[in-house]
Amino acid sequence: MENKIQKLINMRKYIFPLLLAATMITSASLVSCDEDKFLAEKPLDFMGGDNSYSTTADFDAAVNGLYSLVRKEFYCGNYDRMNEYLCRTDFMIRADPPTSNLAADMNPTGGAATWHWDNLYKLVAQANTVITRIPTSSLREEQKKNYEAKGRFFRSMAYRTLVYMYGGVPLQLEEVTAPKTDYTRASKEEVLAQAIEDAKFAAENLTDIANVTDGEISATAAYFLLSELYLAAGENQKAVDAATQVINNPALALMTDRFGSRANEAGDVYWDLFRLNNQNRASGNKEGIWVVQIEPNVIGGAGNTGNAFWVEGDFWQERWCAPQVGLFRIKYDGKVLSPFMWPVGDYTGGRGIGNFYSNQHYFLGIWGGKDSEDFKNDIRNSIYNYPRKFKYNDSGFLAQYGSLFGDSIDLMNPQLPEGAMLETGASSQGIVTAPDQIPNRYLTAYQTKCTHPYNHPASQYANKDIYMLTGSAGKTYTDQYLFRLAEAYLLRAEAYVKLGQKDKAAADVNVVRRRAHATEATAAQMDMDYILDERLREFGIEEKRVLTLSRTGMMTERIRKYNPYYSAAHSADGKDFESKYELYPIPQSFIEANTGHKIEQNPGY
Repeated sequence: MENKIQKLINMRKYIFPLLLAATMITSASLVSCDEDKFLAEKPLDFMGGDNSYSTTADFDAAVNGLYSLVRKEFYCGNYDRMNEYLCRTDFMIRADPPTSNLAADMNPTGGAATWHWDNLYKLVAQANTVITRIPTSSLREEQKKNYEAKGRFFRSMAYRTLVYMYGGVPLQLEEVTAPKTDYTRASKEEVLAQAIEDAKFAAENLTDIANVTDGEISATAAYFLLSELYLAAGENQKAVDAATQVINNPALALMTDRFGSRANEAGDVYWDLFRLNNQNRASGNKEGIWVVQIEPNVIGGAGNTGNAFWVEGDFWQERWCAPQVGLFRIKYDGKVLSPFMWPVGDYTGGRGIGNFYSNQHYFLGIWGGKDSEDFKNDIRNSIYNYPRKFKYNDSGFLAQYGSLFGDSIDLMNPQLPEGAMLETGASSQGIVTAPDQIPNRYLTAYQTKCTHPYNHPASQYANKDIYMLTGSAGKTYTDQYLFRLAEAYLLRAEAYVKLGQKDKAAADVNVVRRRAHATEATAAQMDMDYILDERLREFGIEEKRVLTLSRTGMMTERIRKYNPYYSAAHSADGKDFESKYELYPIPQSFIEANTGHKIEQNPGY
């Protein structure tokens, strides 16, 4: 059966002869009829390019696509996405044997540079389509302004991320409806200026956070984005002003009392922030500014409980950032003992495999060392949020050896009996004896915000009585904070540091630290290193750390100082981290396709 479009096409062979005959018998004015306009095919009972952006329902569907692209970029690309936001940082170590440098990861023809470029420009393109189609829609004037603000918010978000990752990039501000091969690179300053202009429009025209649904962007989220962009552009007082708009919003507050779905269990308020169903305002949480929605077992929801771990589209933070305790063993009396069953959904980390684990700076340095008050009292370092003591869960091991080894191992004081030795690794990888190499991927302090202790989805348990998980476990099912109020305080503190107002910077930092029961910071401590360390204490794996280090210009300095993976001792070419890797290369595929204008590659590639 012919479809409607084909029927319209076939009608042309009849329409033109009839039109020609009509011109011979009617007035001369008909001869001047615009044939192309007359023959234009207008879709009346199906969706086409000319009628897809008319009503609020049309624009809502388009904006939902923008949310989906954001989630895909920051959360749902399996290992590569986690790698690219935690790799090249100052606090996490890749568990892969450190025999290579970044030459493969950061190659102009490699997948990483191309994946981010393509996804972020899809975000730009979709936002441009929304913005471009608004004037010809049937929306009311106030609706037009609101949807334009939404489109410009997402375009700002895309260009903000592109400029941090690649430097100056092509600016495209209108819908592209035909092949285009003559793009030019704008400067970093021009891209930031455009992102600021878009974010400012969004802040002035979006709805306040008190009046939007959970997961929806708001004027408040736009002011947050604007503050960060002003910092990147060196407009520090404007950054203070934008952050103040967020901090002073009466609908927002740091959570300081227990709340939410597991408030009656052992834990603390920081732990509550990251439990299932506790991120959105509906839970009573006043701290989330923009919360990305993860919906288990909803098509496109980024949390399918049945998918195996290699399937993209879901959020795999548990797998990559929790330890693989199943390969931790103890050698004793000629035997190799395995004290942990795995995977178990308790504080051993679910189905983690430890691809990223804490370096010594994150493990000890930022807390002031194991004898400091903050190491003991800062709740962000507590057994609930950053556990360092793991209860053995293999009943056979406990029955036979519990009297010798106790019921748990404390990373800070293992207290092994004489002659015992820690052993980690799989035989296929080569056994690694590591009595003095904790943390490692098999036993490390880790942030429980990546997992769900004793509370995985029911279908993820092979045996709920002992919290034994299935082989398809490894995902994180909590909604995710992309913007959180604590960060607004630290953004403003950063701006105050740059303005030389260190007393005000310390005041903002201490709002966050008081909630954590940490010792108060002093004005004399306020510099960018302190701010970056405080961000680690507060956010850790929650933060897209590569973007922060790129924005602040401190990537090379911090990596060389704290990340041994990229040191000369471990890299294949015997070199320390090279500053050229602060930026991704422009994808070679784009350079070659842009035949109408030469695109310069980033330096060093």
